[in-house]
Amino acid sequence: MPSGQKKSSPVSRFPVRHRENRYSMYRLLVIVLGFIVIGLLVIIGAQYLRQREAGQALDEMEKIISEMREQQTTLEEEILKLQDLDYIEVLARERLGLVRPDEVIFQFED
Repeated sequence: MPSGQKKSSPVSRFPVRHRENRYSMYRLLVIVLGFIVIGLLVIIGAQYLRQREAGQALDEMEKIISEMREQQTTLEEEILKLQDLDYIEVLARERLGLVRPDEVIFQFED
């Protein structure tokens, strides 16, 4: 065989091209699937963060509701006490300094 001539190939180039095209298709498919997986992971992560924030907000609201219920119970007890005349008299004496007409008050200076 002379040195300037190419060696002829007994195999055609069609199968090699076909394999290259298949390789390119598989490569493209893997890249697309990779982007899809990454996109799904981002969406799932965002949903997880939203759910976590919503859970924290729910906990805060339940705490506020509990405090409001305690306050409501205290106010309802106060309303019941205010319906008793003896309790009203005690409040009038302590907070307003009122006395009965027949009482004498002594105030001492310190």
